[in-house]
Amino acid sequence: MFTRLYNGNGSRVLNFYSGVKGLVSHGTQLKELLEKDSPDVVLITISPGEIEGLTAFIREPFEMNLSDYEIIYGVRLSLYGEVMTPPPIYVEAVKYLMDTGKKGIGLDMPQEDFDALYSQTMKTRHLIRHSIRKKRILNFDFKDTNEYEFSEKWIRRINAVKGLAKIDDARIDYMAREIENFASNDYSPKNTIVSDYEFHKPLISRLETLGWGAKSPSDTGI
Repeated sequence: MFTRLYNGNGSRVLNFYSGVKGLVSHGTQLKELLEKDSPDVVLITISPGEIEGLTAFIREPFEMNLSDYEIIYGVRLSLYGEVMTPPPIYVEAVKYLMDTGKKGIGLDMPQEDFDALYSQTMKTRHLIRHSIRKKRILNFDFKDTNEYEFSEKWIRRINAVKGLAKIDDARIDYMAREIENFASNDYSPKNTIVSDYEFHKPLISRLETLGWGAKSPSDTGI
């Protein structure tokens, strides 16, 4: 899914690609988009450390351990196509940076900040509830008709645990500020934001509160 966001006077544009993490087809879409647009800067909704980790993985692949939730997610998502880990949208974004030497920005908070937030936010009751809900989610009927619906309904189910919802809200705030910092200080018109689709609507909504919109002021709609 591709969206353009414009600042108040339309002088700056953010090119926003959102893909469902795990789907190979969405990684392929992103690869084609990056090859076509050749952005000078790629902003990715993972942390700087995760960009480094993916770079190392691409150079020397290694076996990854998946959580029960990641396995359930992957099995359910496979209804909509081939699934792979690490998420192809992130792999293709990092491959593009490696192949071109272009600038990459990790938008999510550093691991140490996330760890501190997690320990402050997740109470014992949240951890217990999250642990015991796995079987229920495994058998849950999401009533989805496409991968985008599934992504949205999946994260809503996960974030029914209050602590996890608070953590995601904090991450959205952090990423929106990082995007705004890029647009205000290090802006390049040839940019692409690569986002997990589960962040698509909340992140765009947060950017709208900072003065961004999905339609250029010069677009009359005619």
